[in-house]
Amino acid sequence: MFRHSRLAIFAVLLAAAGSALAAPRPLIAAKSRIDFSVKEMGVSVSGQFRKFDAKIDLDPARPENSTAEVSVDIASLTTGDNDADAIAVDKPWLNKIEFPKASFKSTSVKGLAANRYEVRGTLTIRGKSREIVVPLATEPQADGTLKASGAFSVKRSDFAIGGGEWNEGDVVADDVPVKFALTLGAAAP
Repeated sequence: MFRHSRLAIFAVLLAAAGSALAAPRPLIAAKSRIDFSVKEMGVSVSGQFRKFDAKIDLDPARPENSTAEVSVDIASLTTGDNDADAIAVDKPWLNKIEFPKASFKSTSVKGLAANRYEVRGTLTIRGKSREIVVPLATEPQADGTLKASGAFSVKRSDFAIGGGEWNEGDVVADDVPVKFALTLGAAAP
């Protein structure tokens, strides 16, 4: 009898631990975007990355237990201009051949207010990594999905993006604003 009680207690603890480790919400790519803009000779040029993946495990009750990982396919960059796109993913810029992916991996998540978070992590582009802070806002949807959005800025010079004449004066701005709006599937029960 004592042995069966211990087994039952162990089973309950194991089940509770399993439910505490919720699976990340799956990305719904068709309803998600990663956009950027850059100023070239004072004119704003906008674009987006069409292929990316995200794994976000957000625990609003205990944000410190949350994690986020995003991987972006560099070759999926588009500005609507094929010539500009070819230059942007070539060697002096994003170099899609040697560095086909850019990534972000969280190191900590801090709750700021209802549905507002500060996500610290490592951004890696062209094999160079930098610590960044990303503000994140979430909006639960009636269908159980979750919208997660935010914006941050990347300095091209931090990641050796561009080169030569493009880095002289104000030909291409060093700051590149990035905005994202991700739709995440319903959390697993």
